[in-house]
Amino acid sequence: MKKISLLIICALALSVSLNAQNQTIFLGSSGIPSHGIPMAQIFDNQIKDKSVYQQQKNKVFYVWGSRSSEQPEYVTGSKYFPSIRNPDRKLDIKWYQENHPDWIMYQEDRKTPAYGYIYSYGGLVPLDVSNPEVREYYLQKFIMPAVQAGYKVIAMDNVDLGNWPKAVGRYSGNEWVKLYTGQKNDTTFHKNMIGWMQFLKDKLNPLGIALVGNIKANSAPEPVVLEIIQAVDAWLDENGFAHRGINVTDDKWEKAMAIIHKITPEKGYISINQMKGEHANDWPKEQVEYVIGNYLLSRGPSSLLAMVGYTDKAIYHHFSYRKEIDTDIGEPVSVPTKLDSGLWIRRYSKGLVIVNPSSKETRSFKLPKGIWSTWDNDTVEGKINIPAASAKVLSSK
Repeated sequence: MKKISLLIICALALSVSLNAQNQTIFLGSSGIPSHGIPMAQIFDNQIKDKSVYQQQKNKVFYVWGSRSSEQPEYVTGSKYFPSIRNPDRKLDIKWYQENHPDWIMYQEDRKTPAYGYIYSYGGLVPLDVSNPEVREYYLQKFIMPAVQAGYKVIAMDNVDLGNWPKAVGRYSGNEWVKLYTGQKNDTTFHKNMIGWMQFLKDKLNPLGIALVGNIKANSAPEPVVLEIIQAVDAWLDENGFAHRGINVTDDKWEKAMAIIHKITPEKGYISINQMKGEHANDWPKEQVEYVIGNYLLSRGPSSLLAMVGYTDKAIYHHFSYRKEIDTDIGEPVSVPTKLDSGLWIRRYSKGLVIVNPSSKETRSFKLPKGIWSTWDNDTVEGKINIPAASAKVLSSK
C-alpha cells in the first residue's frame, strides 16, 4: 500500500509539474492575473500606438500575429505562419516545381495544388509536412529567423484536422504517391498533423519558445482534437462563444465546452469571439455578456479573451474595447458546474457567472443568499430567469 501511495503521489507531482511547465512556456513572464479578463489582440497591422494594450482596466497580454517581437511590458507578440503552406510569397509554385517538386501537395486530380485559400496574388504553396525534410526546411528557413529576431511565441494558423484543402498526394519523380483520401476524418492526415505540431514543439520548447495552434475543435473526433492540442503549448480557438456574429449554443456549445474544460486548467487558451457589428459600440450588450460569461465560466490560469467585430467577415487587426470588458469579479473559487436545469454556473471570489447555452429555453436559477448586482448596478435576489442563449455576470456585495 505504501508503494502504491508513493507512486500516486509521484504521479500527481509529475502532473502538477508538467501543467506548470505548460503554463510557464506560454506567457510565463507576462504575469497574467488570476482575476479580471486578460485580453488577446488578433493581429496588429492597424494599431499605431501599442500603449492602448495597457491603458484599460483589463489589459492585453498576447498578440497573435504581431508585426514585431518588440512589445510593451507584459505583452508578448508572436510570429505568424500558415501551418501547412509555404509562408514566403516569393517562393511560389514555379520555384517549388523547379527546386522541390516532391514537396508539393495536390488534390485528387493530381494537378491542382491543394492551396486551401486563393488570394489576389495566388495561393501559398501547400507542402507535405509529413516529410522529415520539409519539416526541417520549414523550421530552419522560416521559423528560426523569427526566433533569432526575438519572438518568444510561434503562431501556427489553420491547424485543421479536417483536411480543408482536400490534399491527396504528391509526386516522387513521375510517380504519384497517394497520402490521403481527400476527405474529412482521415486518420493518416490526423496523425501527420499531430506529428508536425509535436515536431515543432519538441524543437522550440528547449529554446524557451512556445507554440500556439489555431485548431478547430469541430474538425475531428474529440480524442483527436485533444491529442493535437496537447502537441502545442496554447490553443487558439477561432470559433469561440460567438462565431460570425452568432452565439454558439446547444450541441455545438456542449461539444466545444467539453474540450475547453479539459484544456484550460493546464494549457494556454485564447478564445476569439466574432461579435455582431463592426465596432465595439455596435455589439449587442446581451451578446457581450454571453461571451464574457462563457469566458469566465471556462477560464484557466493562462486563458485570454479576444473580441472582434464581424460583418461579412471577421475584423481583425484593430483594437476593440468597451466598458463591460472592465468586469472583475475576482478569482474563480469553484469549477464550472452544470445544473439539472441545463444552466451552468461558476462561483468567483466577488461574484457569480450563470450561462444558459440553450438557443430556445429560458431557464430559472435561485441565487445563493446575499446581495447580487448586475452590470447595470441593479440589485437582484431570489429566483432569476436566464433567457435563451444568454449569461449573467453578477457581482456580490
